[in-house]
Amino acid sequence: MSSELFRISAPPSRDGGGRAERLRAAGLKATAPRLAILGLLETDRTHPSAQAVLDALKPEHPTLSLSTVYETLEAFLRAGLCRPVAGEGALLRVDGTTHAHDHAVCRQCGRIFDVASNLRPPLKPPASLPEGLAVTGVRVEYEVVCGRCAGGRGARATHRTEASNRRAGAGAAGRPRNPKR
Repeated sequence: MSSELFRISAPPSRDGGGRAERLRAAGLKATAPRLAILGLLETDRTHPSAQAVLDALKPEHPTLSLSTVYETLEAFLRAGLCRPVAGEGALLRVDGTTHAHDHAVCRQCGRIFDVASNLRPPLKPPASLPEGLAVTGVRVEYEVVCGRCAGGRGARATHRTEASNRRAGAGAAGRPRNPKR
């Protein structure tokens, strides 16, 4: 599969005023931390953990805390401004691309890629599920080995080490994934 298949177009970057309007439309106050986090999610396609969001924003927002990032991400999840992504481990990872698309997760390094959902036939959920469950949406996640991991042996080892180091750093301060909080 070509790497282009794993790319979907990013929404155009919004100015601060556009972000404030999105927050207010979602019933949230447009605070500085929320504006910064929403701005990051609009442009970051790595499906970051809360720790990764903090690490990216800390240089420009030195008073930002991990607790504030988690609380903000949880508010964004409830408001539909981002969606949770299943990745390796139990860390909450989020996707700032809220329109329908699928994901591919590299089972070696844990990277998550966006995949346009029009690359597959539409899925129909079952007409009924046990115990009164009601289907509200369908998500597709492909288990893959990314090009970097599938490449040369030396490149794969270096890439896995880098990914391991990123996960180890994030895992030390990460909270378990719980999007319903």
